[in-house]
Amino acid sequence: MRPKLNRMIFLLLLPFLLVAASFPASVHAEESALLDKYYPSDIEDHWAYDALDNFVNANWLSGYADADGTIYIKPNHNITRAEFVTILVNAAGLTSSQQGKTFTDVKAGKWYADPIRIASSLGVVGGISPTEFGPDRPITRGEIAVMVVNAFSSTVKFDGQPKTFTDVPQYYAKTAIQKASQAGIVTGMTKTEFKPFSRATRAQAVVMLERSLKLQQGNLPAAEDLIDLAARADKEETQLMINKKYDDLERIFLKYYTGYQFAYNMSSLAEINQMAAVGGTIDIEVVKAPTFVVTERSDRLAVLDSVYGEIKMKISNGENTYEDTIKTDGQYMLKKMADNSWKIYAILTGE
Repeated sequence: MRPKLNRMIFLLLLPFLLVAASFPASVHAEESALLDKYYPSDIEDHWAYDALDNFVNANWLSGYADADGTIYIKPNHNITRAEFVTILVNAAGLTSSQQGKTFTDVKAGKWYADPIRIASSLGVVGGISPTEFGPDRPITRGEIAVMVVNAFSSTVKFDGQPKTFTDVPQYYAKTAIQKASQAGIVTGMTKTEFKPFSRATRAQAVVMLERSLKLQQGNLPAAEDLIDLAARADKEETQLMINKKYDDLERIFLKYYTGYQFAYNMSSLAEINQMAAVGGTIDIEVVKAPTFVVTERSDRLAVLDSVYGEIKMKISNGENTYEDTIKTDGQYMLKKMADNSWKIYAILTGE
């Protein structure tokens, strides 16, 4: 459902049947292990696939591995308050040096302790009581609405038409639910019911967070800066491939990529090095450099279309040679990093 590529390397590896037969099976297993977490087995036909896949690629959502290493996101399972706050803090890039609230059930050193400290110090979350946070308690849909509105109040415009839900009583979350519905962040379980006290699933939580992130307009990156970054990544990587300076590719990958795309690039680089070790060669010629167009942009997420790019490629193992001219159209997904830089976390193609 979601074909992907590194714009240069993946296309070059398509004809690897010419050379890969001589590689040890252990090599392929090692490379594929780098990518396993980005291919969970239980989201492919899910209604929230796009959002779940996006968060997995961006390293904002982790899955669970079973005994044989198969990864599951468990999209229909409940999500706990600690899990949601951790994803929220990471995805929204929330930071704080303040101590935050003290909760007796949030022990120092726990994986969720710092995200809860950050979120509570910023007023994004409170406890289930004056002294308890309830980290393992399943979060409700109403609680998510409150946290999302608190977290994005300064960067999202809550100015649409609110939905009327017949099952939302006069309680602390009602205003937040109305505001979140105004922005389109939340919708009802039916046309008239929100089910504020129902436990939220992991899929519902991710969808609400993704909608919030895409609506942020408080500190937009300049479109020309995003285009420049994608163009530089493409040009520098391509030039190293042309010059066969494969040892320098990791430096470029660290500079421009993160998440799924970084893991994919590193896996592909290992394949290229193995191919070179058995006498295989790759020759590249740029027919036309791609043009980049910004199609989506918010404070922390951006999407660029790469169009019109074209390369000539020849790959050989000494006995067989594959030649082709390939269009390199794709979609670049970028996110804002903790240091305020931007990196590419996925490159998608429709083929």
